[in-house]
Amino acid sequence: MPVCPLCSSRPAKRFCPAKDLQICAVCCGTKREIEIDCPSHCSYLKAGRDYEAEKILPDPELAARAYRFDERFVLRFTPVLNLVTEELLKERNQSPWLVDSDVIEVFKALTATMKTLSSGIYYESTPDGPVRQALFRRLKGLLDEIMKPEQELLEATLKTSEAIDLLEFLIISAQARSSVRPKSRRYLDWLAVVLGVPVEETRSGLILP
Repeated sequence: MPVCPLCSSRPAKRFCPAKDLQICAVCCGTKREIEIDCPSHCSYLKAGRDYEAEKILPDPELAARAYRFDERFVLRFTPVLNLVTEELLKERNQSPWLVDSDVIEVFKALTATMKTLSSGIYYESTPDGPVRQALFRRLKGLLDEIMKPEQELLEATLKTSEAIDLLEFLIISAQARSSVRPKSRRYLDWLAVVLGVPVEETRSGLILP
């Protein structure tokens, strides 16, 4: 049996679609979404996520923050949430290196930008890095459009205070659905399933710096 090329010690028994070769089960489990940029369709990735989900304990701080976002809030703003997540998934397919942590930081940057706007000051808290900046520009453009008095995408114009609440809800949702792995796309994959949007997997198995 061939030896795993990642550790050079254990038998290579699992096919890794990201690397396009056989690796060992230990490297698959420990390097998944850390050193290996796993494609969403990988069966081992899906099984690993299911297993980890069963072991995760509720975060009391996250639960406390989510308490004010009840079902009425979600139903009221579903049209806006759909628009935002659709744009997010479009950017994901155009930017294959986008991961959950990028999305969360962009949501935070947009929240900071909206908070300065609500205080009467316009200042963009642009995130670092081209991947995050591209998503920031896409979502900021959408928010600018639906906050215009003459907008036609929604029945009512979105207020700045409502945009802040929506972004805080999205931050909590993303943090709850993601994982601690730096290359996690668990939240992005969940959104794709909910909206029925196919994911275009075009990235390689290498991790860029």
